[in-house]
Amino acid sequence: MLDTSLYPSLRPNLTAIMLAWCVLVFIEFACFVFISRSAFHSRELPLGAQLLLFSESVTLLTFVTFVIGAALATGGIAIQRYFSYGPKTIWIIRLLGTSVVWLALIVYGASWSLFWQTGSFIGKQVFIFLAPHPLQVFHWVDFDIACAIVAVAGAGALVLAVAIPRWVAAHASTAQLPLMRSSSRAIVVFAIGALLGFVYSQGGDRESTKAGIVYARIRENISGPWSFAFAEFVNQTSASVTGLPLDKSFRISQRPLMPVDRYAALARQKPHHQWNVVLLTVESLRADQLRAYGGNREVMPALDQLASEARVFLNSYTQSSHTNYATIVPLSSHYPLRSATMYSYPKNPTYPRVLIYDLLKALGYRTAIFSSSNENWSGMNNYLETGNLDRFIHAANSKKPTYLMAGDAGFAAWARDSNHAGSLDDRTTVDEAFEWLDGLGNEPFFVALNFQNSHLPYPIPPDFPRRFGPAKLDFTIRFAHFPKDKIEIVKNVYADSLAYVDSQIQRFIRHLKLKNKWDNTLVIITGDHGQAFYEHGFASHASGIYDEVMRVPLIVRAPGLKAGRENRLAQHVDIAPSITGLLGLPNHPSFQGIDLFATPENPGRAAYMVAQTPDAYQYGIVRAGFKLIFDERLREHRLFNLETDPGEKQDLAATEPVIVKELATRLNTWRKLQIDYYSDPTVQKREYPPILND
Repeated sequence: MLDTSLYPSLRPNLTAIMLAWCVLVFIEFACFVFISRSAFHSRELPLGAQLLLFSESVTLLTFVTFVIGAALATGGIAIQRYFSYGPKTIWIIRLLGTSVVWLALIVYGASWSLFWQTGSFIGKQVFIFLAPHPLQVFHWVDFDIACAIVAVAGAGALVLAVAIPRWVAAHASTAQLPLMRSSSRAIVVFAIGALLGFVYSQGGDRESTKAGIVYARIRENISGPWSFAFAEFVNQTSASVTGLPLDKSFRISQRPLMPVDRYAALARQKPHHQWNVVLLTVESLRADQLRAYGGNREVMPALDQLASEARVFLNSYTQSSHTNYATIVPLSSHYPLRSATMYSYPKNPTYPRVLIYDLLKALGYRTAIFSSSNENWSGMNNYLETGNLDRFIHAANSKKPTYLMAGDAGFAAWARDSNHAGSLDDRTTVDEAFEWLDGLGNEPFFVALNFQNSHLPYPIPPDFPRRFGPAKLDFTIRFAHFPKDKIEIVKNVYADSLAYVDSQIQRFIRHLKLKNKWDNTLVIITGDHGQAFYEHGFASHASGIYDEVMRVPLIVRAPGLKAGRENRLAQHVDIAPSITGLLGLPNHPSFQGIDLFATPENPGRAAYMVAQTPDAYQYGIVRAGFKLIFDERLREHRLFNLETDPGEKQDLAATEPVIVKELATRLNTWRKLQIDYYSDPTVQKREYPPILND
């Protein structure tokens, strides 16, 4: 029968779909059982509720399976009807069917794989995050797993789209009817379970039914890729930042636009310093890796020495847990929240942006950025290229080999031309900076360096001595997942990568001293964000906005600036206005931060932060010793007293409702102000992003 038609009648088609469904249900059950983050492993719900969650996931899986199966069957029948029938037609049907199933299985497998490592399934925002640079993601994250998923999905597609239809055709009616009956009964049972689960989570006064709230939260987040996708689709229409309250009792500053040439004219009216300005950003730099911040070992001796000669801000925060939001803030003094969902920087944005080097360029400075990172990531290059950089070198446009390119010149050319390059070795980036600096005359310069060797998986050259971790590992460090019993080893590997970055910073400082430029140079050192080692259940960064990721060093060394330590609240938006302040320049109205050296300390000042990634959708505020985190996906607040609980282990949200309400009101107002501004080009033409005054 298969020789004459792949899909000869409705019954074999339906039987094949049913049998494929049985295989997929078994796979779904295995994922629920063996992946430790799944709903089956939740301690918050009884076993019966967990089975109801599985029933809902299978019910949605049933819908997807039958939609794809019906489409393939219909397509096969249509091809047979409108094209000449024969072996060629059969192979076309098989190829198309297998390809569709293969792609569906890749997405399915990738979603479970992402969940295994990060606790989040693939949804719309994940595609937005990954699609522009998938090769770079695989380079950083899981190239081996990605290849395995593609291969296993291919084998699965052959089973589902070829082997199963063959088996059904060969066994004809002897097995078709019993299989259809039993499968139909199972589908009905799962559908009833899904309905009971819905009633369980929605019945009665849901706000006062803890079990119902927990069930709904788990269903939407950890109950399988289909439940996650369905919940995201439903919530997409109901959740909107425009519904956030705007508390008009807060003082809000709205500042008119100021052309850079007008600013330069004002700046020239008063004497100011023509110091060189150097901004050094270290990837994933936790504050506790430095002696000045309580580190118990000498990981970065060059930075420790510099800190002893500089002003050290002990309570400093980044604005985001992920690089594409975090690294632009010190240059712009603008909060990175621009959308209710993940944001990529467009070419020629409608909103104004005045970066620190735009101001310095207008005052006669030479300007440059040298980054070991690929600044095409999420369109960061679009934001940074304002027309006022004399040199902008990063991994995507450098002629030097990157990690991704090493050893394959042909692949190197393709990776560079397609903007999918990996990262530069920091030694190469420093060499690029030397070449540019040595070509300058006596003009003052601004240069920003972005170091990347401390990005996971923490690569360092084989000739660099390791002081902390082993040269070879018997396990794999993935972006957001590694064996929890290997935490100390991973921390040591991480420390070695920081030590290598420190050696390159030391090279850079020595070069400035050798060229007699050090004494006339202002230096700022910070981390784009920190790094987590399962302190709150996750590893790496781009996830929850806890302090192990959000607290970063901020070290400022300037000619004549007295060394010391300050406990005042500081954040990345303060870096640009602090630079202009130290140089004796007027503050630019674009800046949303403050000059840390000229503004009196305010105990009621707030720091704001955001994460919008596949791993987390969170917003946070630190104010008066408390930290509030709002998890948008879980729709819950977490409150911590940072003075008594610096490790953020005790959630006070349930016992301190007044503080939660006060901080949430301010946080929601900040979110609304930011989103409303960036969604209104008319306002952008007349003023800068608003400031929520403390």
